[in-house]
Amino acid sequence: MNQRKIIQGALLGAAGGMVMAMWSMIALAATGDGFFAPVNFIAHSLWRGAPLDGGFNAAAFVLGIVIHMMVSMTLGVMIVIGASRRSISTTGAVAVSIGVPLAAWAGQLVAWNAIDPDARSLFTPWVLFVGHLLFAMVAAGWTVIARRQTATATASGSLHHNADHAHA
Repeated sequence: MNQRKIIQGALLGAAGGMVMAMWSMIALAATGDGFFAPVNFIAHSLWRGAPLDGGFNAAAFVLGIVIHMMVSMTLGVMIVIGASRRSISTTGAVAVSIGVPLAAWAGQLVAWNAIDPDARSLFTPWVLFVGHLLFAMVAAGWTVIARRQTATATASGSLHHNADHAHA
């Protein structure tokens, strides 16, 4: 695994994670659970002193965001590694980009319930699912753009290489 893929994956994960976090915070505020509820629920999984409501708590906010972004960036790296394989088609790469966040959602339902059933039960299920779906859409878009850039760079390199040999 090369450093470039790790950085791209971390950036992809950060972008997808931010979209997911913004969606979840706005959606849970709109449903009456409170703007900071998603971050508090995540923080509560590690620190039982984190509130289980939508109120602001600085420690819970930092802890929740750090945990969420670390997991998001890890998923991003997994997506870039899986989707950038040369043997995989663009359709296959997009499927990886969508499949990883949706598999994470399914796995999270089981794992989070085992880790902290109180916090998990308070996170509105459809909001959590749509958040993962939005992450998947960001990842799929990122993957298509990255593959087009790679194809353009490869074609451009081939054209320059062929032109150099034609002049020799």
